[in-house]
Amino acid sequence: MTDSDWANPYGVRKPHGSNGTKHGAQGAKAGATFSADHPLVPWKQPDHMHQWVDVDHSGEQLERFVADWPPLHDLLEHEDSGDGRVVIVSGPPGMGKTSLIHRCIHEAQQRVAEAAAAAGDPRAVFVPTAGLVNDGRRISVGPDGSFAPIELINTRIRKEIAKGLLRHEFPEGRVRSIIAEEDPYQAYNDMKDLLAQHNALLFAVIPHIRWNDVGLRSDFLHSCLSAAPARIVLFVEVSHGAAETAREVAATLSDSAAVTHLTLHGLNSEDIWRFSRSARASDGGPNGLVEPDRSSLVAAHSEWRPSDVRELRTVFHSAADALRSAPHPWPIDADALRPHWERRRAGRASLLRDPIPPRPGG
Repeated sequence: MTDSDWANPYGVRKPHGSNGTKHGAQGAKAGATFSADHPLVPWKQPDHMHQWVDVDHSGEQLERFVADWPPLHDLLEHEDSGDGRVVIVSGPPGMGKTSLIHRCIHEAQQRVAEAAAAAGDPRAVFVPTAGLVNDGRRISVGPDGSFAPIELINTRIRKEIAKGLLRHEFPEGRVRSIIAEEDPYQAYNDMKDLLAQHNALLFAVIPHIRWNDVGLRSDFLHSCLSAAPARIVLFVEVSHGAAETAREVAATLSDSAAVTHLTLHGLNSEDIWRFSRSARASDGGPNGLVEPDRSSLVAAHSEWRPSDVRELRTVFHSAADALRSAPHPWPIDADALRPHWERRRAGRASLLRDPIPPRPGG
C-alpha cells in the first residue's frame, strides 16, 4: 500500500479504466483518484474485494447467491428449460446493490474457473450495460426526454451487450447481425448460439430503471427472463422505497427456479459500527486514525439516521479527510462525523436521481 492510500482510509479507489490511470508496479493504480461514492467492482479490479464492508447483511445475501448458484453444466446447457438465469437485487436507493452485484459476479467468476476444466474451459464475458457507475438513465430516457418504451429499453440493453461482445473480440459480422435482428427472442437465441460456438458464458448487468408504473416493471422483468437463454446470466437491479416489500419486486417471477432474488434493507446502529471498522480504516498508517469509538457511533445512529450506504461512505470519507490533517491521531466518533452528516443531510434528495417523466398519454 502506498503513502497515497493513507490520504483517506474510507476512500474507494475507482476501477481501472474510469479515470485513465494504469496499474503501478505494486498492483496499485498510480495517480488513481479516490471516491466517496462509487460502486465496488472486485471483478474489474481485484483489490476492491478488500474494500467490501458488510453492512445491512449484504454478506448474507452474497452467501445466498453462492448457495443458489447452479452447476456450470446447467448454465451452459439448460436443456430442460427455456428460461435463462436472472439475479434480481432489490432494495432502497444507495444501499449498495450495484456493489453487491459486482461482488456476486466475482464469486461467479471464481466458480466458473473452478469448474472450467470439466466444461472445456469456457471464458466468462462481463458486460455492465450502463457502465461501471450503473446509471440507468442512459438506457431508459427516450429521445424526447421522457420515459422510453420497453421495446426501446430492451433494444438499448441488447446493443450494449453486443458492444461488449465486440470488445471481447467476437466476430463482428455475427454481432452486427444480432443487433440488426428485430425479433428480440431470436436475437438472444442467436447470441446464445454465438456464445456456444466460442464456449463463452455471458454475465450482463442491467441497471436500475426508475419505472413509473409497477406493471411496466413486471413486464420488463418477464422480458429479461425470457431473453436469457442458456449461457446468459442477467443481473437486474431494482430500487424501491420503504413501502414496497422485497416480495413484490420479484413476485411475478417467483415460479421460476432460474430466478435468484437478493434484497437489502435499511441501516441500523450496528451497521454504522461495522462500517467504521472497514479494512482500510483499521490498518493504521503514518497518519492513520485510532480505533473508532463504538459507543459514540452506536449512539450517533439515533441523531444521524443515515439513509444509505452511499451516505455512510460520503460522510466517513469527508470526516477522515479532515482528521488526517489533525496534529495527533483522532478517533472516528459522533463528534468527528457530525459536521459532515449535517452538511450532507441538506443534500440527501440529490442521492436520488430525478424521476424520468412518463411518456405523453401514459
